[in-house]
Amino acid sequence: MKKTFLLVVLMSLIGFKVNAQSSLIATLSHENDVKVFYGASALKEAHEAAVGGDVITLSSGRFNAVDITKAITLRGASMALDTVYHNEPTVLSGDFRINVSDTLNRLTLEGLYSNHTIRYSDALENAMFIKCRFKFISHSSLSSYLKNATFLHCRISDIINLNDSRSSVSMINCIIEDPCTQSGPFEFVNCVIYKYSDTFEETIYNSSFKNCILMGRYGSDNINSSCTAYNCVSNKESYLFVNITNSTNKGDIPLTDLFKTYKTEEEFLYLDDEMFELTDEAKTKYLGTDGTQVGIYGGSMPFDITPTNPQITKCNVASKSTIDGKLSVDIQINAVE
Repeated sequence: MKKTFLLVVLMSLIGFKVNAQSSLIATLSHENDVKVFYGASALKEAHEAAVGGDVITLSSGRFNAVDITKAITLRGASMALDTVYHNEPTVLSGDFRINVSDTLNRLTLEGLYSNHTIRYSDALENAMFIKCRFKFISHSSLSSYLKNATFLHCRISDIINLNDSRSSVSMINCIIEDPCTQSGPFEFVNCVIYKYSDTFEETIYNSSFKNCILMGRYGSDNINSSCTAYNCVSNKESYLFVNITNSTNKGDIPLTDLFKTYKTEEEFLYLDDEMFELTDEAKTKYLGTDGTQVGIYGGSMPFDITPTNPQITKCNVASKSTIDGKLSVDIQINAVE
């Protein structure tokens, strides 16, 4: 199935290569059928034509955002400029809502960049957000909740907000500013977290932190006693962990001893180009529960912005076919193994 899909997409690419190399493209895959849409409204048109379980693949570039009401897989080229594979980001322009009630299919968003507000409506269950950069994620009403949602290799530059006791979110190898929950729990694993607008104690309840780097804006901040923390590191004084009874956490670590380039916590906001790499000494000194470094490059899935779906990075087509009707095509596809 995957090979067929790639070949059909490739033929579509060949068809417009000469005259539309810089076009905005949305490819809709439904079983064995593939449709291609063009322009800033291509996502809207593809979404209208899609049904639950379909896959929409977007090229690099800026697309008009659309309210997502179907349990689709939406894939972009990258959440940021990928200098390794030379992928430019896929940007969703404008606020949008996610209102998906489909329980047979999973909503998955991958390789997308948004600097706008995203609101989830009603019950959004089992959603996956992979290698995306978001600004502000919150509920659209007091009855809205995220249940069993997973964020993997994502960056939240402003706030992610839970407000319902039915909510539950796992954040794995993510960079997050201001996670907030009034009742529903977060699970943070190998994350870098900065609390800017409020404190950990006031806004995060019933949650767990494992192998994380925690930074608070307020000097008297500490983790709420309803939470747990294991093998975490903080640049604040050790009383960030005063309510945590185990002894696996370390506090009062200077930023200059932790990170290669990140030195001032007040500059955390909107640092899309900061990758939060640890110093060589910190990589071996501050270890998680699994023996790997704390932060986003530890664990079994170290942080990486390269999308998991294959990316066509080179496509050279001969100007004409051979005498026997064959057309020479040279393609290069990069994918995470």
